Amino acid sequence: MARIWFKTKNIVISIIVLLAIIGISGFIFYKFKDNFLDIKTPNQKTVFTIEDKKISDSTKPFDIEIVYPYVASLDNFNQLVKDIVDKQLNDFKTFSLENDTAVKETDPVDYEKYPRSYYLSIGYEKGQIDDNIASVVLIVETFTGGAHGAHYPISVNYDVKNKKEIKLADLFLGQDNYLQKISDYCIANLTIQMKQRVEQQYIDYQWIKEGAGPKEENYSIFLIDKDSIKFYFPEYQVAAYAVGSFTVTMPR
Repeated sequence: MARIWFKTKNIVISIIVLLAIIGISGFIFYKFKDNFLDIKTPNQKTVFTIEDKKISDSTKPFDIEIVYPYVASLDNFNQLVKDIVDKQLNDFKTFSLENDTAVKETDPVDYEKYPRSYYLSIGYEKGQIDDNIASVVLIVETFTGGAHGAHYPISVNYDVKNKKEIKLADLFLGQDNYLQKISDYCIANLTIQMKQRVEQQYIDYQWIKEGAGPKEENYSIFLIDKDSIKFYFPEYQVAAYAVGSFTVTMPR
């Protein structure tokens, strides 16, 4: 009988000790849970949250609508983007007001009848955003006076680890003929696109070869994605204004 009581006593003690350990462990986890949750495994990547920043102004004679990206924890990248947006906005207002003043002084009667309006629109396309690369292209549409407005892209490609802007050459280190390969691919693709927009006899093939030839300046605007690089050809680069702008997506 004593032996049974002794065994029962040991079991009860063991259960009490186990419950105490569980309770202490639970308290420690609750107390320091934030520290535990912040620990990353070697293969775990940072999740970057993208927020749209907006600027809107309809004060006459302006019509301004701007949306640009803000990526949490990428301060240098965000500053690059903001600097570009600020410059576009300041230049737009300066040129618009200069033209508006000139029109008003030249023909005040006509100006009163038909007051001018000037617009600036900026949106963006998102490419790769991760621990290595942050890539976006700002799409600008503006009218500051004149025969017609302007449409053009501005790319921002940022090396997250080394904290510097990425040039196209950085993606093709050790490849001396990368521009020729890109050019050959883009010219072939642009020719197909051109035939879909313009009748055969009106296509200026020399214009395409000049605007998409193997020169760095022809490929300075690009969007990096995980599986491709998208090249942008603004109005006038490979064809007349009326034909429009072009993009070519090339597999990486």
